Amino acid sequence: MSLDLSTPEWSLVVPQLIVFLTATVLLFADAFIPEERHYSILTGISLVGYGLAGLALFWQHDQNEATFDGLFRSDGLTVFLTLTILVAAVLTVVTSASYVERLEGRMPLGEYYVLVAFATFGALLVAAAGDMVILFIGIELTSLATYVLAAFARRRVTALEGAMKYFLLGLFASAILLYGMAWVYGATASTNLDVIGQELQAIVADQENVEASLLFGMLLVVVGVAFKMAAVPFHFWTPDAYDGAPTPVTGYMSAIPKIAAFAAAIRLLVQGLAPLRDDWGIVIAVLALITMVFGNVVAVSQRNVKRMLAYSSIAHTGYILAGFAAYNDEGGFGFTGSVSDDGISSVLYYLIAYTVMNIGAFAVIAWVQHRGDGLTLDDLSGLAKNNVLAATAMTVFMVALMGIPPTLGFYAKYYVIVALINSDLLWLAIAIVLMSAVSAFFYLRVVAVMFFNEPSQEGSEFSSQTTPLLNVGIGAMAIATIVMGIWSSDIIELASEWSTALDVVAQVAP
Repeated sequence: MSLDLSTPEWSLVVPQLIVFLTATVLLFADAFIPEERHYSILTGISLVGYGLAGLALFWQHDQNEATFDGLFRSDGLTVFLTLTILVAAVLTVVTSASYVERLEGRMPLGEYYVLVAFATFGALLVAAAGDMVILFIGIELTSLATYVLAAFARRRVTALEGAMKYFLLGLFASAILLYGMAWVYGATASTNLDVIGQELQAIVADQENVEASLLFGMLLVVVGVAFKMAAVPFHFWTPDAYDGAPTPVTGYMSAIPKIAAFAAAIRLLVQGLAPLRDDWGIVIAVLALITMVFGNVVAVSQRNVKRMLAYSSIAHTGYILAGFAAYNDEGGFGFTGSVSDDGISSVLYYLIAYTVMNIGAFAVIAWVQHRGDGLTLDDLSGLAKNNVLAATAMTVFMVALMGIPPTLGFYAKYYVIVALINSDLLWLAIAIVLMSAVSAFFYLRVVAVMFFNEPSQEGSEFSSQTTPLLNVGIGAMAIATIVMGIWSSDIIELASEWSTALDVVAQVAP
């Protein structure tokens, strides 16, 4: 790893700059392009921009460098997280285009795409952050854009209510996160994550018991990122915000902000606060258990499909946190005597799997809403008799979220469970198996309603004839859910490169 403190290396930030330029171009295009051409041109600009950013990313796959005085880094972790975020952005555009343009009272498509682009840019900053300052800026940029998107259907009272709850609780969470960072800075006299890790290592080595101030700062940081990822008991905003927001926005909210939150957690806890892993590992493991149990149990009682998927999203946050807890060091709370990289690798795999599965499920709901239907289970009754392809795609996403082989969802849970067993956290692995069994009830209930109930009404021709991009997107996600599961070994191998992010710690002078 090379760290140039004088001359910024702009080649390392090309993917992020492309996304920022995409947002800027969309802003001007929205102002000057005739409204009747917004759909095709703005959608094309978004997809091309994210595609070019992805191509630029592959030129950096073997780099491990930092620039801008350590604020920004390009390493294996950056590459994988950036790729996942860009995939989520592309799927969001594919899911949103026709919905935003034709439904919800003609919401401005240009403004929508600009907000998604800036939110994506913020998430990319978090993924590549080498310093707490740039990490906080990135996560807040993503959050601010998401607050607006949550209320984008401004004529709907539930959207405004959910967005206001999300905004107010988000402000408190941001303040808590910033306060925790301030305590860490006070203890280490640095905001650079590498230097923080080195200083904490020296502090922990010289002390038999960690200072209470350090533990307090660590706890505040965990609480701040736990809100951003919707972990219990910091989940209160999730059901209302997911239910009130336009369906494609809900799919976006369930993916990109969550990826940014886990990216922040990895950078802060694994990279910066690694010497305290015995302490934050206990907190993460308990949060994982509570979150997966609460999400699955409450989802059982939901008949509104969006609220059911909201609680499902909370449950999957618990599964991902379980993989996070599997990153361990010797001593304490069921940990074995060696550090395991499998935990974070399983987290990265789960993030990309969850992105495809969850956005796919919300895409099918958006497709159904084009028919004029609502959001309850009754509105999905007999969907297979009206359109067997849509019902089949939804079935693929449901069984994948449940964790049935050979889908992405099965291998995502499999890698987490293996990491937990290797880390001597068998009780948490058993909890995942049991909660997956509970989730079978509400996931398979959707499948049963679509295939075995009589249609609530005749399907219209609107869905299949006027949403070609959405149709292609749903099909691609359904196929990817199966194909990427079959070839999961290649993805997990790429995810294993996350560990190069920590190679720089030993090489940066304190």
